Amino acid sequence: MKNGIIAVIALMSLTASLNAQNINWQAFNGGQNQIAYVQAGWDYGLGAGLGYGFKFDTRLPVLANIEYSFPAGERLFDDFKIRLGGQVEVLHSGSFSATIKAYCPFRRYENRLVRMESFGSEFSGVFGFYRSRWFVAGEFGFDKAIATHIHHTGYSREIYPDAVDGWYVPTGGNYFYGLQGGLSFGGSDITLKAGRLNTQNWNTTPFVPFYAQVGYTRRF
Repeated sequence: MKNGIIAVIALMSLTASLNAQNINWQAFNGGQNQIAYVQAGWDYGLGAGLGYGFKFDTRLPVLANIEYSFPAGERLFDDFKIRLGGQVEVLHSGSFSATIKAYCPFRRYENRLVRMESFGSEFSGVFGFYRSRWFVAGEFGFDKAIATHIHHTGYSREIYPDAVDGWYVPTGGNYFYGLQGGLSFGGSDITLKAGRLNTQNWNTTPFVPFYAQVGYTRRF
């Protein structure tokens, strides 16, 4: 039981990271099929990140990308999240667009009690209105830590001698939903998003149950 309490407390911090970057499908000009971006905001805690994506000109536009994000703290690179995946514009009618995002996140988190590495999945849907110079949309998604390996420190074992190392399957998950928008000019996009977070059972929320993010994207 004590070991479970440690895991739950730590996993709450393990999920802290930024959401996938927004893109404006209608802002891509001829010859532009790559993006590089930076982002910062609040998602369980202050954080920042960067990423790269490549757009495939298939029947349904596809953007494959990789992201690296980390929370603010004394040691910036001891905790981090790597997200690999992409997004597909599944519907485009006039200015209306619907996109599906799918990612596989890997997280690492460490404190005085535990060191954890986690593999998971993240799915979301985005739907809204997109023009070449601006967009506004809503998003709803679910982020799940599927399997987490926990290694307890010596300090932790002094407090909880029965703590057990190993894999925990499954672990935590969170819903996120909110609004996003952006302005596009030249080869650049400035994006904003904000919304709310709920745990997978819908009866608890983080201490600050909101997220907000600002990003800058360069298309080339």
